[in-house]
Formats: sequence, structure tokens, C-alpha cells
Amino acid sequence: MRALIVDDEEDIGLMVSRFLKKEGLDADYASLIESARKMIRKQNYEVFFLDLKLPDGTGFDLMSEINKYAKDPKVVVISAYDGVFETRKAEEMGIDIFIKKPFTKNEIIEAVRDLI
Repeated sequence: MRALIVDDEEDIGLMVSRFLKKEGLDADYASLIESARKMIRKQNYEVFFLDLKLPDGTGFDLMSEINKYAKDPKVVVISAYDGVFETRKAEEMGIDIFIKKPFTKNEIIEAVRDLI
């Protein structure tokens, strides 16, 4: 399986990538929505980890691209923004799991195991 992590904080993206690789997933990282869109069009991903607040939009902005190019995508939002609006929108958009920052290694691993 292949995962795409989209987060503007490089240390978070790389850390999540390491966690996923230990669980047997290949992982790529993007810090911008536009970069992620290009990656989604070129590579098949099954699992997505999205930050909500990015320099060029929100992780929600990627959902139409994800749904267009990925077959049965599994999507995890990792965000410090976990208010009523965000959680409701995540449910409406079919986000599988919502993880609040700061998070633990175990939360990421449990999310991966739940999804696959």
C-alpha cells in the first residue's frame, strides 16, 4: 500500500512517514496542496494523511482530487483544528479518521491498522 502525507510542517510529515514505513506502507510527503495534486495524478495512493491548514488551502480541498483518482481511498485528517465545523465537514466528506494534534505514534499506527 502507498500513502500520501500532506502537511506544511516538514518534521510532522517525515515523522508520520517513518511510522507508516514501519507498518509496511510506502509513504510520500507533500507540503502544499498543489504538489499533492500533482502526486495524486501520477501515483496510486490508497491512504491519505491530511493536515487541514496549509499555505495554499485546506486538506479538505484535496478530497475531490482524491476521490477522482483513488479507488476506495482511506483518509485521515491530522489537525490542531478540531472544532464542530471541522469534525462535521470531515464526516460529510467521508474522512475515515480525525486525529488531533499533538498526536502520538500509537494514534498513527492504530489509524493505519484500522484502515487496512
